[in-house]
Amino acid sequence: MSGSVRLEAGGRGELLITADGTFRARGADGGGERTGRVDGALVRRVLGGWGEAPAPVEEPATARRLTVLGQPGHPDRQWTDGTAAPVPASAATLEALLDQLLAEPGAPAALPGALALADPAVHGARTAAAVGTVGGRAAYALVDTDGSFGLTALDDAESLGGSDADAGLLSTAVALGEAAGRSLFAVGGADGSVQVWDAATGQVAYGTTGGEGAQAVAAAVIRDIPVAFSAGQSGDLRAVRADNGRVLGALAAGGQGATVLRAARCAGLDLLAAASPDGSVRVWNAADGEQLHLLVGHRGEVRVLAVLSIADQAVLASAGQDRRIRLWDLATGQLVAELDGHTGTVTGLAFLDLDGRPVLASCALDGTVRTWDVYDGRPLRGWPAGEWLTALAADGARLLVGDEHGRITAWDAATGTARETPVPLGRTGTPVTALIGAELAGRAVLVAGFGDGTMVSWDALTATQLLEVAADGGPVHSLDVAADGPDGPLLVSGTVAGSVRGHVLRDGSPYPLPIPHAGPVAGLAFTADESPLLVSAGRDGVVAVRDAATGEPRLRFATGHAGTTALAVTRAGGHHILATVGADLTVRLWHGGSGAAGPVCEGLAQPAEVLAFGELGGSPVVIAGAADGTVLVWSVENGSRTAQLTGGGAAVRSLVSREFDGEALLAAGDTAGTLRLWHLASGTLLNEAALEGAPLAIDLDEAGLRVVTPAGAVSL
Repeated sequence: MSGSVRLEAGGRGELLITADGTFRARGADGGGERTGRVDGALVRRVLGGWGEAPAPVEEPATARRLTVLGQPGHPDRQWTDGTAAPVPASAATLEALLDQLLAEPGAPAALPGALALADPAVHGARTAAAVGTVGGRAAYALVDTDGSFGLTALDDAESLGGSDADAGLLSTAVALGEAAGRSLFAVGGADGSVQVWDAATGQVAYGTTGGEGAQAVAAAVIRDIPVAFSAGQSGDLRAVRADNGRVLGALAAGGQGATVLRAARCAGLDLLAAASPDGSVRVWNAADGEQLHLLVGHRGEVRVLAVLSIADQAVLASAGQDRRIRLWDLATGQLVAELDGHTGTVTGLAFLDLDGRPVLASCALDGTVRTWDVYDGRPLRGWPAGEWLTALAADGARLLVGDEHGRITAWDAATGTARETPVPLGRTGTPVTALIGAELAGRAVLVAGFGDGTMVSWDALTATQLLEVAADGGPVHSLDVAADGPDGPLLVSGTVAGSVRGHVLRDGSPYPLPIPHAGPVAGLAFTADESPLLVSAGRDGVVAVRDAATGEPRLRFATGHAGTTALAVTRAGGHHILATVGADLTVRLWHGGSGAAGPVCEGLAQPAEVLAFGELGGSPVVIAGAADGTVLVWSVENGSRTAQLTGGGAAVRSLVSREFDGEALLAAGDTAGTLRLWHLASGTLLNEAALEGAPLAIDLDEAGLRVVTPAGAVSL
């Protein structure tokens, strides 16, 4: 591509694509921004649908406007809706891309992910604090924006542990709790991760990797244990038991993450290959974590990997943005062949056997399928199979190819001719994003993931649909199957938004995996009882409930908020009650054991980023602090509003409520550094105090008020 293309989509935002293929997508009024690179296939398609138009004008657009500058052989051009030269219909692809890039995590994708590779989203950390106990002592946890944290006693300010900035915690929420005789310290991250430490020893207890990152997955059975591997666009690779979600450890990838993973067994070794965003490929012995090879040669992101095992030999195929397929000997790490022929990003690779000879098949965004002789690296056949081809799987001598429209077409690999299937395969209106073949109860099955987040499996012979799994966590990015599990083969998937999902392939029932949030963590809380839980809420609108001692997943549900902003937990009537608040300006109540929805509390005029529970007249209430300084109180029983307290106009940052001798008091701190104390029943303001720094957490008991600010704790 030469020159630049800019789409100004009125109130939706704008998309700029420059000559080197980089893009910047920005929401209206500067809201939200994503950067990355587009594939040339996208630009070629949309440019091909544009004719000549008037030269650019200086007046600002009041509607959609498309501007193309510096394209060889053409003058600078501009189209504007409502004029004699309206924006051409082919620009709808650019508009769909803009919407896709700026959408909330987990939103369906209308375009294949390979067309635009977005840089990881940057979410800002913030200083966060929580009060609780450490080793039986009243204490507070404080995490700074530089990633460092400290645990400090409230009574005498004695340090109870901490770190320097190397801890790398991009914190958005913090909690202290007790479980199984241990004091626990939990941090929710800007990347959607939840990490939990033993507060007394400083050892990591359990946790999840970051949100947008965890897209690529692979599955294998290692030493009779089904293992799921996952990785994102940064950080290391994570391994968990696919049968119970227990974290096994991590493989160091130099912090680069991985775009694609592939597991295989060869010569008695369990191997894992991972392609980093810089185009390098690492190969590990997955059983002991030893790195065996670093394969270098690709110029651009690797999008697909495939492994062929023959006796004691194994060949790895890798391909992606640079359009060249490379074959590697996994015994030596040596490059054995380079295969040229595709003119677009390679999006699918699969090995198969034709007449006793190994063959590699490939598909790409250039719309072609190609086959290659593995032994001598020569091309065999190539044929057009659609427009943007997005995924490929082999079934015997048959190739199954997915495309941008959701169709899956069967082809004879030996002849390049189309094969009819008993019924059409695919899912119309959403791109195929991943394809994999597997075996279930002795029969071959095909599993596909789609841009709308659903997964579907078919009998490979009869094309009978066997299973459909609903969307959860965004468009499917990758799929794999662990051949053995307690209930048969396990289907593992990674999503564009960052969720790693596990399902029984036979019936689609979910398998618990430590799934991260697909966006910043908005709230964290431990319950205080004999079987404590850790509850987290993310801006992806999801609440996750875990066993506080082990991290074992217990419950996960969507709140329906347009982005959850705060969380609170209490126990009432023998049950855990959860409260969430979101950008839709509602507070919603939930049963903590089942996720069943309770009353919806309304009346917020501004968003709230802090929630608390309290009691008023012996009945539980939920309290929200809003961005305009207002504090609202509702009955937990029926959601009716019982009080509205007016602050000083600055956003409420912390809340706590306690009853003393039947009288409920409420303390609230705001971002202006003011602490206010109210008598809750009457709404009377009892006192207010100015602090040096925003009150991040408040402890209220018979001894008085203790407030944690970025500088530490103060007593009032």
